Amino acid sequence: MALTEQEKQYWENIIKNTGAHREVAKQVREIPVWYQKCLDKVKRQEIVLDLENSSVPVRCVISFSKDRVQDCPVYINMHGGGFVFPQDKDDDLFCAHVASAIQGIVVDIDYALCPEYAFPIAMEQCYAVCKWVFRQCEKWKADNKKVSIGGHSAGGNLAAAIVLKAMGTKEFTFCLQILDYVAMDFNTDPMDKPGSYERMMPVERERAFTAFYVGGDLNLTKSPFVSPSLATDEMLIGQPKTLIMSAGTCNFRFENEKYGNRLVTLGVEVSMKRFLNSRHGFTIRMMDEWEEAQNLIIRYLKESGLE
Repeated sequence: MALTEQEKQYWENIIKNTGAHREVAKQVREIPVWYQKCLDKVKRQEIVLDLENSSVPVRCVISFSKDRVQDCPVYINMHGGGFVFPQDKDDDLFCAHVASAIQGIVVDIDYALCPEYAFPIAMEQCYAVCKWVFRQCEKWKADNKKVSIGGHSAGGNLAAAIVLKAMGTKEFTFCLQILDYVAMDFNTDPMDKPGSYERMMPVERERAFTAFYVGGDLNLTKSPFVSPSLATDEMLIGQPKTLIMSAGTCNFRFENEKYGNRLVTLGVEVSMKRFLNSRHGFTIRMMDEWEEAQNLIIRYLKESGLE
């Protein structure tokens, strides 16, 4: 059953009234000059794609390194924000930094947002974009064996779901997935998760994001494409090389590492790092150990597809 207008207003108020930390973090941080200059190292292209199997057109921001090499890698990135907040300037900086560092291309997907567009719209859009990216590799002089995918928080959820779907359809194959402080389990109530009483994100805020993403239909949280933690072993076997990053005070750190351990037991090559002194959102919001986290992502992207 879809959310009523009254329910939407209730959850919107929850998100509004529990999000002060986002603005505080932005006000106290300092953006290094070298990082801002990364924008000068790329050529950015904004496009709106109306793709098959996607009912809603999707905006993408593509960063081409000005010194990209022949057969360069391509990284498909999905931003965080609880499926509610859009792609922003922080994402532009991150993508420019990554594209210039790997001398390649970063495709940042500005997927449709809740509450207007609930599951599966964002996932359908992102999957369609991934399929489109693989078709562009020859035109871009990129190597389709070096296409990787990743995301942060809600975007990481989408990345994990897309890898699950691609494993089933076999329409394309990623060489690497990067999961950064990802919401992996919407089926378990936040208060029933490990560390529930030592939380950075208020319980009601997490519940609000869940309600919006599934449009009020909590039965959808049982789908592995909504809650990748619920994927069967058969869906996980043969997944690409995986980098999982979590933060020491992030609510999702336990489910991130549990997912990684499952992949390991099924023969997937996995690297995991918990940044003990960091908060949820740190990698993109330039907080805490963000430079180390971005450098780790870049290192794995440079190594991807070399085997």
